[in-house]
Amino acid sequence: MSDGRETIVQALVETASRYGFRGVRATNFYREWPETICVLNLQKSSWGPQFYVNAAVWFKRLGPERRPKEYNCHIIWRVDSLMTSEQSKAFTEALDLDHSIPDDRRYSLIKEGVDTYGFGLLARCESEQAALQIASENGPTVRVALKARGQEKAD
Repeated sequence: MSDGRETIVQALVETASRYGFRGVRATNFYREWPETICVLNLQKSSWGPQFYVNAAVWFKRLGPERRPKEYNCHIIWRVDSLMTSEQSKAFTEALDLDHSIPDDRRYSLIKEGVDTYGFGLLARCESEQAALQIASENGPTVRVALKARGQEKAD
């Protein structure tokens, strides 16, 4: 068994390429659309060998960023926050290197999670309207910046 980090990164890289995302330093994956920039970020915990996966959308019209940090984006969510409690628990354990999980199991849990609730949703955010619709469909677990909400009401 590896230390697990390579397995996490491999699952992200392979899934990212299927959706047209490009990786930067194996922790940030970007896809640019005419109206939006979509980001998937692998975040390391400051407190231990745990990781988190964040998904975010930047509205180009609201700022000239080329590679926005996910925490500055107009829409952001933690991938596991959209899952059922059972799925979220398994996904979170797969991202926690303190949990002894076989590499193939860790890989499949992460790939499945980011396929559905990360890259899969971000791939649908090709416009501001589509991104706001996805945020609306997924309720309070998705943070939407007031600037973006104001634009939604104006449209």
